Amino acid sequence: MTKNIDDVKKLPVSPGVYIMKDRENKVIYVGKANSLRSRVSHYFREQESPKNRLLMKNFWDLEYITTGNEIEALVLESNLIKEHRPRYNVKLRDDKNYPFIKLTNEKFPRICISRRREKDGAQYFGPYPGSKAVREVIKMASGLGIRRCKKKLPCPPCLNYHIKQCAAPCLGSITKEEYLEIINNVTTFLKGKQNQLIQSLNMEMERLSQMQDYEKAARIRDQINALLELSEKQRVNLSGRKEQDIIAYAVKGNSGSAQVFHVSGGILIGRETFSLDTAGSEDKEILPSLIKQYYQNVEPPEEIITPEEIIDEAISLWLSGKGSKVKTPKNKVEKGLMDLAMENAGMLLKQEILSRSLGANEALPGLKDALSLPVLPSLIEAFDISNISGTNATGSLVSFENGVPDKKNYRRFRIRTVEGADDYAMIGEVVGRAYSRRIEEGKRMPDLVLIDGGKGQLSAAQYAISRLGLKLNIASIAKEFEYIFTPDKESPVILPYESASLKLLQRIRDEAHRFALSYHRKLRGKKITESLLDRIPGIGIRKKQALLKYFGSVDELRKADVTRIKKAPGITGKDAENIQKFLQSAI
Repeated sequence: MTKNIDDVKKLPVSPGVYIMKDRENKVIYVGKANSLRSRVSHYFREQESPKNRLLMKNFWDLEYITTGNEIEALVLESNLIKEHRPRYNVKLRDDKNYPFIKLTNEKFPRICISRRREKDGAQYFGPYPGSKAVREVIKMASGLGIRRCKKKLPCPPCLNYHIKQCAAPCLGSITKEEYLEIINNVTTFLKGKQNQLIQSLNMEMERLSQMQDYEKAARIRDQINALLELSEKQRVNLSGRKEQDIIAYAVKGNSGSAQVFHVSGGILIGRETFSLDTAGSEDKEILPSLIKQYYQNVEPPEEIITPEEIIDEAISLWLSGKGSKVKTPKNKVEKGLMDLAMENAGMLLKQEILSRSLGANEALPGLKDALSLPVLPSLIEAFDISNISGTNATGSLVSFENGVPDKKNYRRFRIRTVEGADDYAMIGEVVGRAYSRRIEEGKRMPDLVLIDGGKGQLSAAQYAISRLGLKLNIASIAKEFEYIFTPDKESPVILPYESASLKLLQRIRDEAHRFALSYHRKLRGKKITESLLDRIPGIGIRKKQALLKYFGSVDELRKADVTRIKKAPGITGKDAENIQKFLQSAI
C-alpha cells in the first residue's frame, strides 16, 4: 500500500481516467477525474463508504490515461466501463436488444437491421425503440437508392430496382463514386438533416438539368419528392412539440431499477426499463452513471429531466455538445410525469426482488412438494387461449426460468384446425404444435407444464403430449377458486392464498393470459380494419394498401380531409370523396 501511495503523488494534475486492478490484473473500477492526482489520492485516506473500503481491500495496481478535458474523460470512462464491466462500478443492464440501422462496410454498402453494434467498420444509427420503427426508416431511406439485398454483386436486379427503391449497383449501371454519394445522402437523412439534404439535392438536380443529364436529374427528383413526403409527415406529427426524456430510478441494496420515459409535447409516447447493479455505490453516483451509460449510444432529446440536479458539470457540458440540456421538473406536467416514472421504477424494483425471492426460496421447492414432482420445477411453461365466440382464436406459451420471465422463449399461435369456440381442442392444438416443434429442434423440455383452466383443459393438453410420446409433468389452475389439478389426483391441490407457490403460479397464468389476449386484440383489430376498407366502393387491395401505408391507420385516415386523402399514392379526387363520405357515415 505504501508503494501505491508514493505512486499517487507522482500522478499528473491533468484530467483523465484512472483504472484500478486487483492482484489478477482484472479491472475492478474505472473513474474519471478533473485532476488525477487529487481524485485518486482520495482513495488512500480513511474510507467511510463501505464500497470504497471493499474496493481498496481488493486494489493492487493502477493505470491512468490523460485526456484533453473532463468531457473527453467522461466519454472514455463510459467506453471502458462498457468494455470491462468492472465489479465496483454502477452497471446499467437492459435485457432487450434494441435495434440499430447498419450501413455495411462493403464496396457498395447496404442498409439493414442490426441487434448489436459491432466493430466491423460499418456505420450504426440508433438504437431505435423497436423493429417496426427501424423497418419504416429503412423503407424511407431506400427511396434514396441504397440497396437492401444480401446478394453477391454482380447479379440480376431484384424487385427493389423495378419499384425504384434501389439504384441497382448489381447491374453496373452506377459507379462507385455515384453510389457513395447516395450513401452520404442516406447518412445525412439518418442523422435527421432532411432540410439540408433536400437543399443539396435541389442544387444537384439543377446542375444535372443544365448538363441535360435528365435521367440522373429525374432520379434525384424522385429522391427529393420522397424526402418532402417524409418531412410533411413529420410536420403533421411533431409540429410544436418539445422532445423530453424523464429519468427516474429506485435502489435497494445492490439492486436497482430505472425508467426512461420518452415524452413529446407533454405526452408520454414510450418508455424503456432497465435493471441496475449498483455494486454498493452511494446514491449520488447512481444517476450520473445511468446518464453516461444510457446516452453513450443514444441520441439525447432537447431536454433530459432528472429527479435531482446533476452536479457533475462535465456531464452537462457533454450533453450540451449533443444539443441537449439537463434539468429538474419545473411545471405541473413535468412533475406529474416524474412522479409517475418514480412510482414505476419503485414498482419494477419490488417485482424484481419478489421474483428473485420467489424463484430462489420458497415457491419452487413448495411446488415440488405440493404437486409431488420428481424434480424442482425450475423451468415452467404455461399455455392459454384467447377467443371471442371462436373468432380470431389465438394461443400463447410463456416461459419462466427460476421464477423469472424468459421472454425470448415466449411463443404465439394462431389456431388453425379448430372451428368454433372449443377451448379444449384449441389447447390440445397449441400444446401439440409447441412440443412437436421442440422435439424437432432437440431443445430442453419444461419441468412443469401449466394450463390455464380446469380438468377439461388439462385432459386435452395431456392427450396432446402423450400422442407425441412425451412424459411431462403437467398441472392446470382454475381461476374461480385457484384450485390446481393434476392428472394423477382426483381431487384438486388447494394451496393457501398467502402461499408463495400459489402466487408464482398465478403470476405465470396471468402472464400467459395477457400474452394471448394482446395477440388476439391485434388480430381482431387488423380484421376490423381490413373489412372496413374492403367495403368502400372502388377501393381495391392496392389502394387499400396505399392508404394504410400513407396514413398508418384507419383512425388517421378518418381524420383527414379530401385534399389530404388525395395525396395518397394512386388515390383520385373521386376516390377521396368516396372514402371520406363512407368513413364519416361509418362512425
